[in-house]
Amino acid sequence: MLALDLLKYAAQDEASSQACRVVAPLDEVDEREIQWIVEGGLGPLLYRATRDNVDRAPVTWRDALLSADLSAQVRHAGVIDTANEVIDLCRDIGTRVTLLKGISISDQYYPAAHLRPMGDIDILVPGDVRESVESALLLHDYRPRPDYEVVEGAHHGIPLCHPRTHVWVEIHTALFPETEDRYCGQLFKPAHVAAHSVDSTFHGRSVNRLSDELQLVYIAYSWMRDLTNHKIHPSFLASLFDAVYLLKASRATLDWNGLVDWLCGDMPVASLYVTLGYLARHGATQPAPSTLSRLASRQSIVGPLQLRLIHTMLDRYLIGGRPWQLVLPPPVPGRYSLRHQLRKRLGRR
Repeated sequence: MLALDLLKYAAQDEASSQACRVVAPLDEVDEREIQWIVEGGLGPLLYRATRDNVDRAPVTWRDALLSADLSAQVRHAGVIDTANEVIDLCRDIGTRVTLLKGISISDQYYPAAHLRPMGDIDILVPGDVRESVESALLLHDYRPRPDYEVVEGAHHGIPLCHPRTHVWVEIHTALFPETEDRYCGQLFKPAHVAAHSVDSTFHGRSVNRLSDELQLVYIAYSWMRDLTNHKIHPSFLASLFDAVYLLKASRATLDWNGLVDWLCGDMPVASLYVTLGYLARHGATQPAPSTLSRLASRQSIVGPLQLRLIHTMLDRYLIGGRPWQLVLPPPVPGRYSLRHQLRKRLGRR
């Protein structure tokens, strides 16, 4: 599977022989798999992995991959300009932002920032200044998304579009909506997020970022949440690559024991357990066996059978490049757990 080969490429040092091994099947791979990767925004990464042997790529895809890479570079330049402007405007009103998702991960972990696809810019600010930040952006001609309604308990305001770069910006006051609290407890509450954020810079500007440990949990839980709410989509591949690049960069510094000690909530624990187990199963990362064992024991909604079902689903559909067309929804943590479903329904009451 091409996406799996690309994932293993991301896990290796680029100077290793793994780069050539990614190219090897490209001249025989089903074009459906290439299309899936391109639709997921990973065409630039596939181009980088194959550029030294581009003559082995199918003729119909050589120019397409190069074009995807060049387009991503141009688009990312607009993203950087917009992010810098937003950071500066927040600084001018006395607010220091925390970078979230793609705008943080691409700059921090990826070998080239444009390789990480992103649909918008996500920043986190304290809840009591969100309206001030939005007002400052509106005064600089940012345009709100038409007909967008902010519901009670939402974790971000109306998306705003930069007038020149046409990049969308979401101003978050939390990592997830308040409805997620029943699954996550205090894990993603502002106080805990602030305690696990670190000082950083972005193109010379002072910002905050999530610690590697919290960032990893955030990636895993967001990924499983997307799969739960939206079934299978090629854009969900990016989260796997985020996790791989983070784990590769923090291999010697990530505090596994500390992470497991403060991690709480069945769903976040199960999401991290599934994610790490899947990557380890394919050799894309190697967390300590004791870490996986502790994660397994800290949650009660993913047993051995469901873990196998989830991994098989990921292999065949998300990695294999097939949209989900079955009547039943895809297996994800808690979906076919009677205990979790009862707890969810009681929580809604």
